[in-house]
Amino acid sequence: MSCPADSTQPRPLRRAILPDMTPLPLDDPIVAQLLEGPNLARLAYTGLDARPRVVPIWFTVLDTDIVMITGPKAAKVRALEANNAVALTIDDARPPYKVLLIEGDASLEHVDGIAPEYQKITRRYLGAAADAYLAQLSIKRQVRIIIRPLRWRIFDFVKRYPQSLR
Repeated sequence: MSCPADSTQPRPLRRAILPDMTPLPLDDPIVAQLLEGPNLARLAYTGLDARPRVVPIWFTVLDTDIVMITGPKAAKVRALEANNAVALTIDDARPPYKVLLIEGDASLEHVDGIAPEYQKITRRYLGAAADAYLAQLSIKRQVRIIIRPLRWRIFDFVKRYPQSLR
């Protein structure tokens, strides 16, 4: 995918599966370990000032989409409404290192109250402390960020290395 020549114009949100898209291999043991473990995603996007941004964020997987929840006033919401192109990295910092790199498009869904996925995501990351954390929240609205992967790469540094290291 190429960026429009005039980057000041917002890109339309896309949800359709592109013909050249390869679904995430959810049955790959490295991918499964990274997506099911307590690993943070690092979401990269372009800010409204056209500068790159990266934020660590909790996530879950629904079907083949990566789903994140955030607040409606978050700067990333406004930025993703203007330009929905994103990149993610999900990695395990223990050797041998494992990395899943994803390029995709984000779509946003505004949700009244707490998004149903948020409780599941919170329990995954906070464990026993999740219920106390959730009980003290007073959330009126959230935004569901749905990342539709377009391209991905897997590195395990045992059999799969970046091309630059070969």
